[in-house]
Amino acid sequence: MMTIMYPVSICRIAPFITTLFLTLACSFSSVPGINPQPTATLQPTFTPSPTATPTATPTPVPTVYLDAGDIALCDGDWTAALDAYQAALAEASDPGVKGDAQIGIGTVLLQLERYTEAIQALDTYLSDFPEHDRIGQAYFLRGMARQAIGELDGALADYDQYLVQRSGRIDSFVYERMGDLLRELGRPMDAIDRYQDAATNPRLSGTLMLQIKIGHAYFEAGDLSTALETFDGVKQQAPDGVTKASMNLIAGQILESMGNFDDAYARYLESVEQYPEAYDTYIGLIRLVDVGVPVDEFLRGYIDYSSGAYEPALAAFNRYLTASPTGTAFYYRGLTRRKLGDAIGALSDFEQVINVYPYDAQWANALLEKARTEWVYLDQHAAAIDTYLFLAQSFPEQHLGADALYKAGRIAEITGDLAQAGEIWARIPTEYSDDPLAYHGSFETGIVRYRIQDYTAARETFDMALTLALSSGQRAKANLWIGKTYAVEGNRDMAIAAWETAEKADPTGYYSVRAADLLADREPFQPLGLFDFSSDIERERSEAEAWMRSLFVITGPEPLFELDLVLANDERIIRGDEFWQLGLNNEARAEFEAVRKEVENDPEATYRLMHKLLDVGLYRSAILASRQILSLAGMDDAATMSAPIYFNRIRFSPYFGELILPEAVSYNLDGLFLLSLVRQESLFEGFATSYAAARGLMQVIPSTGQEIASKLGWPPGYTTDDLYRPVVSVRFGSFYLAQQRDLFDGDLFAALAAYNAGPGNALVWKELAPDDPDLFLEVIRMDQPYLYVQTIYEAFAIYNDLYSNPEG
Repeated sequence: MMTIMYPVSICRIAPFITTLFLTLACSFSSVPGINPQPTATLQPTFTPSPTATPTATPTPVPTVYLDAGDIALCDGDWTAALDAYQAALAEASDPGVKGDAQIGIGTVLLQLERYTEAIQALDTYLSDFPEHDRIGQAYFLRGMARQAIGELDGALADYDQYLVQRSGRIDSFVYERMGDLLRELGRPMDAIDRYQDAATNPRLSGTLMLQIKIGHAYFEAGDLSTALETFDGVKQQAPDGVTKASMNLIAGQILESMGNFDDAYARYLESVEQYPEAYDTYIGLIRLVDVGVPVDEFLRGYIDYSSGAYEPALAAFNRYLTASPTGTAFYYRGLTRRKLGDAIGALSDFEQVINVYPYDAQWANALLEKARTEWVYLDQHAAAIDTYLFLAQSFPEQHLGADALYKAGRIAEITGDLAQAGEIWARIPTEYSDDPLAYHGSFETGIVRYRIQDYTAARETFDMALTLALSSGQRAKANLWIGKTYAVEGNRDMAIAAWETAEKADPTGYYSVRAADLLADREPFQPLGLFDFSSDIERERSEAEAWMRSLFVITGPEPLFELDLVLANDERIIRGDEFWQLGLNNEARAEFEAVRKEVENDPEATYRLMHKLLDVGLYRSAILASRQILSLAGMDDAATMSAPIYFNRIRFSPYFGELILPEAVSYNLDGLFLLSLVRQESLFEGFATSYAAARGLMQVIPSTGQEIASKLGWPPGYTTDDLYRPVVSVRFGSFYLAQQRDLFDGDLFAALAAYNAGPGNALVWKELAPDDPDLFLEVIRMDQPYLYVQTIYEAFAIYNDLYSNPEG
């Protein structure tokens, strides 16, 4: 059975407008050090209009159910969505509402992978509501359900009907999908026709992949000559070595099947010589070795190493070094040995390069890898420091030397020799004063001196860092710590003076925000009282548009928040809309993002597109568009806070607030704090995936998700794909964050570090700075969690600035 990944589907209600008009007013305790407690029931509040408002007409109950189903569907709450759509269907008399409810039921059943029931629901929709405006999309959805249970002929028929009903939108995508199904059915020549149809219709990604599929179809049909010609054409067009190597491999296999072995081996050898890092080159290399075709032993070792075949790589490097030793070969053999767990052997090879081949291209890399091997693999910390110091001596006045000193200092700091760490780091501003690391060396020296309670010396180095600062953020950082040294010595007046300077240096940056909190005696992430998301959005939008007209040349028609004819007729916008309504979110995002990037230097087009992105629910893209308009206005981060508030409401809106705020209450977390974390994790993109395979709004990794699902006993039938469901991601992320908060006795800095980098790392850092959140941040030894805590702190401050009322 083919598994279909069908992400969060249609949001008929404009989510941003709904969020700002039907807002959540939440009141929380503002007592320092106390976790927020709900003091009022979460409920909608309405912003008064500046003009007289006519008597409201009650919304018909079926429409309320329908809207609730749409919102639940967007949130990934399948059970609630199904219940709401069924209620709407039962209560409605209007055919349009009943049709919406019926296709909604089919969509939810498809999400639940109850494919037979989904087909039945969509059958009912198609037969009972033939004039409904989503007939074509229903055929596509039913085609997906049929495809999932292996009814491929039925799926093809449905996709054909979709094209009849909805031609001119995503035709290329649908034709390609039909071609794939036809190949599964053993009909490659028919598949070629569909692929060619796909190639002649507009698409975002070009036709190279279609040509590859056409080549495979010819091969499956037994037309080897045409298949070979097709793959050769792809190779000529391919912009990268990986694709070229893949085409050489396929061409070689075809040539072998035709009995043309010499030409086949020539293809494999070409990849060996020109594309050695491609995995398909490795597959071709195996074939060459199997048939006894000679291959350069160094290249053979390098290709094996690049593909993770470390044992064959070691054997090849051994043979090469026996015949003609070079420093580069020793270097790669060292890397290979280390991969195989032989750190001592690796160290020996790196030392061979260093001692015997001083002019080899890999000499500096050998020093770096020697130090890394001593540090990470052998726990020879003193030796690693010596190696880095030798590297610095070998590259005076070069960044490589400054970086070597920085790493040597870090090793000394990790091993607890703070005095040595300070001595090493202090060399960087002295010996590499023009290097960007000069500031960091001076600052880190100040931190270790602070840790050993030599506050006067620490202040002196923070003063030096101040003179070396290259940005307002670095100046704020140095001044904050100058203030810390005065504060610990009891000189409150001087501390306040330093923090006031820090606060003004970089107003929206972490260290300025933190200085402001220190001045106000506020704990990190301390709630500021009531927060209220209600807003007179029409007035704020009008002010933003007046500002736009005063600053930029605006030539398009009113209203400015709607697409003009150029954008409305853009094929990518049309395709993006259709993909989004079909639940194909990744494809939709690609289309809309292509337009956003193309118009990024046009403030009017970006503003119009921003509203379209908000309407469909692509919040990440809308946030980026809003920030881009402010960038076009010449605003840095601090200046954006003086821009019309409308732009910052878009950048820092309570997206998914209907999920996030109740979970915040449930787990005793401040709502703005949780919103800030979600914003940092995904920019409110529910289907986001990170390089570490973290998924969804709160970027939960699959292993953690499985553990949480087991503990909660929810959701039923959990799979890792459930992490893309906002309702699941927010609950899991809130649960895990609360777990970390409790582990660290309410320390939110440590909880955030644990959420991002794991509780094991956070426990180590907490031991180094058990009582000082500012020092805790500085002893985080990994860049990602260090910046993570800061970014969330900055967002929290802006959310408070926009929505909190300390007097409330």
